[in-house]
Amino acid sequence: MKTIVVALDLDTGSEAVLARAVQLAAAHGARLAAIHVIEADWLSQAAAGSDLSESELRGDLARTALASMETALADHGRTRRSLARVEFGSPHDALARVAEEMSADLVIVGPHRGRSLKGKILGSTADRIVRTSCAPVLVVRRPPEEPYRHVVVAVDFSPQSAAAARAARELAPQATLRLVHVTGLPPTFEQALLRAGRSPAEVDRYRSARAAKARENLSAFTQDVAGPGKTVLRLAEGDPGRTLVRLARSRRVDLMVLGPHGRGVVLRALLGSVTQRVLATATCDVLIASTRH
Repeated sequence: MKTIVVALDLDTGSEAVLARAVQLAAAHGARLAAIHVIEADWLSQAAAGSDLSESELRGDLARTALASMETALADHGRTRRSLARVEFGSPHDALARVAEEMSADLVIVGPHRGRSLKGKILGSTADRIVRTSCAPVLVVRRPPEEPYRHVVVAVDFSPQSAAAARAARELAPQATLRLVHVTGLPPTFEQALLRAGRSPAEVDRYRSARAAKARENLSAFTQDVAGPGKTVLRLAEGDPGRTLVRLARSRRVDLMVLGPHGRGVVLRALLGSVTQRVLATATCDVLIASTRH
């Protein structure tokens, strides 16, 4: 990685976000760009209630934010190969624009504000950046105690999950990647087979054949995308959303990596339901790979 962009929310604090960004930038020898975005709508409202013009208020806020970011970077020992920058506008548009402009390899954000955990992620900055970013997006949830060591990558053999596996290896080359594919028959499909006259033994054989094929596909998938480094393969049976959410809430997992699903307008309008559930409930950090990267 050559360039990492980190979004800092100076009102609510971004200590964990900046600490992880500094750790990753040092590990990769990357340039670090710290960005703070002041929303244009808020700026207009604040100027209307003050003695300053919007231009004067913009300048004062920018100087204050820059000073805060430069102090934070210095406190983390990042006085070289780092820059601080203030943008005005909507956070997701500004961050996507800066990431594109700087050819960023990674964008790092925090959960951000919201009345609920779901509101902090879905429909806010992190979600919108995932849908528009030219680079993978890392949502930091935990203060970093060490580099990522235990990484789970959700695999469904799609191009999106291939992008996720590659992004995981690039981000954390020394980590153990656990590639997890969730197999098993959806309950509605299993019930349909039974209603169609299939015996429970036939359904079991179908389930076993499906698992064997998945194991074969997972092995081939790993050879294609995992690259060098330690990789562990795991087949799990059950509901993909529940399985991945459970892993994302485990203290043994440092990072969950997924690829967004859907194409074109669908991708930009809505993240896959499993990705949404993981983002909304995870206690570990979450990396969403970009299909444009």
